[in-house]
Amino acid sequence: MKEVYNNERRRGLITVLSIIAVLLIGVGIFFYYNFFRQTKSELIEAVPTDAVFMFEVNDNATFVQDISPLLPYFNELFAMDALPAFESVHNALPANQYDITISGHPIDNSTALLFNTHIDKASFKRLLKALSIDPANCESFEQQKIYTYGTDFKKLHFVFVNHILSISTNMDLLKKSIIQHRHPKNLFSIGDFKKLYDLAEKNKKHNWLFINAAYTDGLCNYFTQKTSDNIQAFKSMATWAAFQIRFSSNEVLLSGYISSSAKILERFTGVNANNTIPEEFLPYHANQYYKLELPEYDLCYFTMPQDTNQDVPFMSVRRDSVGHAYSPFMNEHQMEDLMAAYPNGIFPVTDSTVLPKGSIFDTVHYKVFAVKGDHYLFAPTTEDILMYSQDIASNGSISNNRYYKFAKGNIASSNIMEFTYYNPMEKKSLRSKLSDKGKTSHFGQDLFIFSLSCNNITDEFASVNIYLNFVK
Repeated sequence: MKEVYNNERRRGLITVLSIIAVLLIGVGIFFYYNFFRQTKSELIEAVPTDAVFMFEVNDNATFVQDISPLLPYFNELFAMDALPAFESVHNALPANQYDITISGHPIDNSTALLFNTHIDKASFKRLLKALSIDPANCESFEQQKIYTYGTDFKKLHFVFVNHILSISTNMDLLKKSIIQHRHPKNLFSIGDFKKLYDLAEKNKKHNWLFINAAYTDGLCNYFTQKTSDNIQAFKSMATWAAFQIRFSSNEVLLSGYISSSAKILERFTGVNANNTIPEEFLPYHANQYYKLELPEYDLCYFTMPQDTNQDVPFMSVRRDSVGHAYSPFMNEHQMEDLMAAYPNGIFPVTDSTVLPKGSIFDTVHYKVFAVKGDHYLFAPTTEDILMYSQDIASNGSISNNRYYKFAKGNIASSNIMEFTYYNPMEKKSLRSKLSDKGKTSHFGQDLFIFSLSCNNITDEFASVNIYLNFVK
């Protein structure tokens, strides 16, 4: 009887302790959200998860000074036309060093910016006074007070939540930010973003740009449908990337990382970065090239401009990097037979010729090829190969092109993938790829060099460099 009593007592004690534990957890959560979180909120907690890019500004004075000459381009690419309005409010804050995030969000077929910074309650009160805003003149939403302030640049809406000042020109976006504070998941819940953010936090001396693959949706508005399709092909193969950003009067240099889990890197598994750009092979007037170092073979795609405003595509494969499965020749006797049949050294691509596959350029129909030193060169027509040969004979290789040297000086020397585009001064080549919106944009009219390279894939990250040069 006594044993039964002890068992019942033990069960009763366990039930009471369980109830107390649940209550303590509930009280802990309440105090976290209502007290601790109000003083320790991360800026990320105010950023809605539909962000397609986010600037983390650790040195605002340098950021504003360096980006100013490039604002016409950043206004188009990152909706930065709201930056002067944000800065007018930021400058009204008490003198201090503030950490800042500026995120871009898709709203009604455009991009709206959200500006976040940490301030205390006393600073917020001084801000209202400096802006001559009556604290009672506000709109209530989710128990938060939204204020509106008209600047010389734009009308701004702002709110103070959990010691974070959030500002936007778009009221709907600001309300999404307020709701985000209470949401249990934020950008940190995205594995790739969290890893990249933690990496960036180790270097707070620089300003950073985090960019999502969904950013390409807005970028495609500047290009023709065909070019947009090529750009969108990468969207499903990438997630987040993080870059240190550096500016000069006409240059943008992004140096950073992409998660090694991105599908776009799958083909490069086990590849060591080598300096394999065939400089002696690429012609002087190549206006873009795309070099891939793959386990199966080395590919290089490039184009040359024509007077018809169209680019002629070429594909080259290093001969010693492919087996007979990809080779147009099976043995020396067949090659001798081909040379006898085609004394100009330009041979037809037959149905039995298996071409390598490596990129969006694979849709091109290569009808002829030639042997050029250590490479097979494929082109759509015989005339295209002759044009290539004439350019090499008259002008030499791309290594003589000072713009090539200029771009190479701003990216890593050894890469597993490298893409570089040069826009000739007459701007004909790029215009053929631009939509009507792109043709009238500062970006479309002034972009001179674009370069993208990737190297050093580790278990977690791959190094990526992007370089842009603008010429008015």
